[in-house]
Amino acid sequence: MTVTTRFGTFDATDADVIDFVTPLSGFETCKRYLLLSSPQIAPFACLHGLDAPQPSFLAIDARRVDAAFDCALTDADRQRLRIVGDEALAWLGIVTVDALDATANLRAPIVINPARMLGAQLIPLESVYSIDHPLATG
Repeated sequence: MTVTTRFGTFDATDADVIDFVTPLSGFETCKRYLLLSSPQIAPFACLHGLDAPQPSFLAIDARRVDAAFDCALTDADRQRLRIVGDEALAWLGIVTVDALDATANLRAPIVINPARMLGAQLIPLESVYSIDHPLATG
């Protein structure tokens, strides 16, 4: 399938669909997303919703923003994402760009279990991370 977003046009397959077990805040009706990438938007990716209202977000690997990024998963999170052992997970921050700067939301990260194609937005009660962590430029 070809997917057109405000960040470009991408190719994807049905196998690329990530089912969100915890929806993105404000987009509770959108449960299926694609994580799309291309050299034109690197190091960013496009997180594009397939369900109405089909939101599209720029996202970045949280460890590219903060090399020491570490967010603990609760047992309930691990169960919802069907994580087995020490499976590799993808951690993303949603990026906001305005006229003056760009920031990433590391306080409410997106976690994806690529082995099961399940994702969630985590919103911990307490976090050392901010919703507007500055991105380095240049």
